[in-house]
Amino acid sequence: MKRYIPLYIILVIGLALRFYHNLDISIWHDEAFSALMIRYPWGEMFHRLGLDVHPPMYYIFLRLWHYVFGDSVLSLRGMSIFFGTGTIWAAWMFVREAFKNEKIALWAALLVAINPFGLRFALEARMYTMGAFFAVLAGYFLVRALNTQKLVYETGAQNMPNLPGIIQGGKTVFWNYLGFALSTAIIINSHYYLFFTAAALGFYGLLYLFVHHLGSWKKYIPLLSSFIVIGLSFLPWLKTFLFQLRQVEAGYWIDKMTIWSIPSTFWDMLLGFSRDTNNPTTQIWLIVVLLFCLWIVYRFLKNSDSKHKWLVVFAIMAPFIGAILFYLKNVHCAFRSPFDFFASPSYCSGTSIYLDRYFLFAGVYFSLAVAVWLKEIKIQWLSSSLFVIYIILNLAAFGNYWKSMDVLNKPGMNALAKELSTNAESSGHHVFVGTSFEFFNLKYYLETYYRLPSGVRPLLYTGGRGKASEISHVEGVSLLTDADLLPEYNQNVHPADTVWVIWTNAFGSKKPENLPLNWTQIGEDKGFADVKPFNGAYIYLSEYKVN
Repeated sequence: MKRYIPLYIILVIGLALRFYHNLDISIWHDEAFSALMIRYPWGEMFHRLGLDVHPPMYYIFLRLWHYVFGDSVLSLRGMSIFFGTGTIWAAWMFVREAFKNEKIALWAALLVAINPFGLRFALEARMYTMGAFFAVLAGYFLVRALNTQKLVYETGAQNMPNLPGIIQGGKTVFWNYLGFALSTAIIINSHYYLFFTAAALGFYGLLYLFVHHLGSWKKYIPLLSSFIVIGLSFLPWLKTFLFQLRQVEAGYWIDKMTIWSIPSTFWDMLLGFSRDTNNPTTQIWLIVVLLFCLWIVYRFLKNSDSKHKWLVVFAIMAPFIGAILFYLKNVHCAFRSPFDFFASPSYCSGTSIYLDRYFLFAGVYFSLAVAVWLKEIKIQWLSSSLFVIYIILNLAAFGNYWKSMDVLNKPGMNALAKELSTNAESSGHHVFVGTSFEFFNLKYYLETYYRLPSGVRPLLYTGGRGKASEISHVEGVSLLTDADLLPEYNQNVHPADTVWVIWTNAFGSKKPENLPLNWTQIGEDKGFADVKPFNGAYIYLSEYKVN
């Protein structure tokens, strides 16, 4: 029991850091989407998820979670905290199994516990920490299965197949391949970017068997059986995935990948400090950090004796390779000739799939590589000193992040919803929201913590569209009904009525300019600073009197 005390301390540290200020930040659009989606009946939830762009597994977990813990902000983010803390434990298990070193495992666990890039996602009621947990757990089960399988076959080669150790080892191989299959099935059904991680793990498994068991096809059966289980797990969702793919090609919201995208992500994974990619000095540092990270990976490969180091590198690089391939596809389309028959309209949709948060799954494995690299430095005092310095940098980045956020002065939608519920009246009052990116989080707070007077409900302005089917997936069609929509601002509004208009400066939005001329604003716009989606975002509440 005493040997695990350092791990318990690390887990407590990681848990405390993930709870820090967690409830001081308002739920924002993406989180409200999660919160509202799990309130539908199961069948309708799956139908509505199909209208979105993500697979369903996270919502299944969150729905089961909320049956026990409810759907408060603490509960919603609590599941992210749970899996974020669980990732520390999974990282410790993986490193201990893959590199056979207790101290390296503890170093890896500590780096995962305090990494600012990972800590950021404990603030999100989204699928990222859950995906990271099962991504590392899948790696652990695969490594343990491969290690045990190799041991079993080496012992069996001594012509003693009925030894108790071999029989028990065979059962261990089965259960670990099953754990790998189930964990991988969970990740590919949680986020499509995790297909890259799944592909990296699967490729490594095949490569390992090829190197250690060349010519013995029977030894591939457990891994190939896992692939079948993983493939079958996605089959029920395949038709929906193809629909989502076509839908995304018709309109996507992610900015195009730039020359600074990958350096910025490595900066986040290694340091976690804020950065301005338009600053020439920062650009130089981004290049330096990228080269340093690649050097770390090189030294990690050079110094570690474990063959499983390649699994770590594949898991780090696969998402970047996938993003680069999409980028090259777009470059190919931009310069295609009229006779380029490979560049079909669907192939050349122009989509981009690069967002920093999609690389949390690679970031966890990168932290493991850093831990192994530091521990493998032969000069012990240098190894320990660099480890301590890196811990200090991580904690400094964490503190700098919260200082820049100034969360206690940025109450966001929580404060706006409370203000609205206090001032809105049942007779002649209307609540109109100028953008869907603030509609869902307002709805969440009004349904969960505050209440509008009877007969008053928020409506989403749509600019003439009266049917939910006319709304794009980017605007949140999967959560909308016809009754939520407001085609025109003057709809059902009468003289002497009061109208509350909610708008934001985030998401490329601004104050509505097409309000009816017979509306007179009462007082100034009330601004509520928010942390999400970025530092500097504001949500505004404006009051109008109808003449």
